[in-house]
Amino acid sequence: MRAIGVLTWVFPNGSTLETAAYEQFNILAHAEVFELTIAQACGGQAECGTCRVRVLAGEVTAMQGEEAQLRAEHPSHFGELERLACRARPLGDVRVAVRTKRPPDFRGDDA
Repeated sequence: MRAIGVLTWVFPNGSTLETAAYEQFNILAHAEVFELTIAQACGGQAECGTCRVRVLAGEVTAMQGEEAQLRAEHPSHFGELERLACRARPLGDVRVAVRTKRPPDFRGDDA
């Protein structure tokens, strides 16, 4: 597998980490491959909305399907530039901010 760019992770404490970016993997899978923690509660099925990250720079795949539906159903819970890590795939160099704490699970009462 050949890297298509660099995925730069920005953590809540301001530290950063650069890893290879692969078009075959979504951002959540990249986190798992590089042993980084991104909150998620549905195993990457785009059901819970807890794996949201902010895409600070670079291009990722277009929003569609389950992710677009979640955003339409819960617009006040998505910040500007936020995407589901389980759906967004890098298309080159990308910089993402990892959330400080796990956001509400849309399947529960706290959404």
